[in-house]
Amino acid sequence: MRDNSLARQLIANGHEVTILPTYLPHFLDEEPAGGEQEIFFGGINVYLQHKFSLFRKTPAWIDKAFDSKWLLKKAAARSGMTSSKDLGEITLSTFRGEDGPLLKEVNKVVQWFKEHGTPDVILLSTIMLAAIGKVLKRELKIPVLGFLQGEDAFLDSLLPQYRTEAWRLLSNDIVELDGCIAPSKYFGNLMADRLNISQNDVLYHPNGITLDGFEPLLESQKTPALGYLARLCPLKGLDLLVDSFIELKELENLSDLRLEIAGGMTAEDEPFVEEQRRKLIQAGLEDSFSIRPNITREQKLDFLRNLTIFSVPARYPEAFGLYVVEAMAAGVPVVLPNAGSFPELVNITQGGCVYDSDKNGTLTDALEDVLSDPMKAKKMGLQGHRAVSENFANEKLAVALTDQLLFPLPVSKS
Repeated sequence: MRDNSLARQLIANGHEVTILPTYLPHFLDEEPAGGEQEIFFGGINVYLQHKFSLFRKTPAWIDKAFDSKWLLKKAAARSGMTSSKDLGEITLSTFRGEDGPLLKEVNKVVQWFKEHGTPDVILLSTIMLAAIGKVLKRELKIPVLGFLQGEDAFLDSLLPQYRTEAWRLLSNDIVELDGCIAPSKYFGNLMADRLNISQNDVLYHPNGITLDGFEPLLESQKTPALGYLARLCPLKGLDLLVDSFIELKELENLSDLRLEIAGGMTAEDEPFVEEQRRKLIQAGLEDSFSIRPNITREQKLDFLRNLTIFSVPARYPEAFGLYVVEAMAAGVPVVLPNAGSFPELVNITQGGCVYDSDKNGTLTDALEDVLSDPMKAKKMGLQGHRAVSENFANEKLAVALTDQLLFPLPVSKS
């Protein structure tokens, strides 16, 4: 969604932009920029070619059948079926690019560009596509840069026997690109260190949103609402927010508080979500919460607009957190852990506060502090809205990105 929103704005600014999906079809809440495109490195083909040499020689019509959108969407719904061993091995196969079992997939991407024309620049949506990017740079003789977008969490989750090699392969491939683009200074510095490249070789370009539809309510809601909008999973800390909400409901001045939950949910997430639902019902709060998975853009805008306060107590340091910017754009103050990019975002916007996530009870205390002062909460929310308009609107960021791309940076070892 981040890529699509930025691409739409670049097109509106007069640029020609094509988005090429990889692994799975894009799941968007707006029209795809530049129309639908075929999928490269389709998840099913990648799995089969990694596992069985026979599929590395199959004709194009068979590969195309496996890359059909409806089939890939069915596979995506069964995301928990891949074992940790398979995940590690497939990651290494992808990172080996033309030197591994996925050479046919690499060649498909190169051939597409040769048939459709050479662009001025290629932006990899994640630096984990660096093995493909270095081939495209060599074959097309154009700049190739890669976005840094929280890859450390995925790579560190791999089994030890795959983790070290994955970081090594990625580090070697990145130095053959023209630059990396980080969404926060925190994450740029972190990944420069992890990938052994100079911090000077990392461009800073924050993730942005299209402001259309993000209008804050000027009056406070009669019934206060605590909101959560992110993937409905343990890593994002939904259960921590549920626990804090139960504690807040015991306070006399917050007895009418509601908990509004929304976000992406797969079949893998359903048991966890049902556990949170049961916890709230057992606390006697069945009439004080709602859970809305996989909402549309229009539903998201309405959801955010009607919140009093927003919190995603993520258990890991976020590289950015686009949901934070969306909440602020809707005029909602945020309460976030003091980790990752969150202190940076709050400092830039003054649209919320951070709490010490290493201490018990601090999330509840921080939420209570903001909820107990509606005028302070509204002031923070409106300040956040103004700051997002100035710093994180794609209408401005698209111009800044094209200015930066005039001078791509060769990546060098630190």
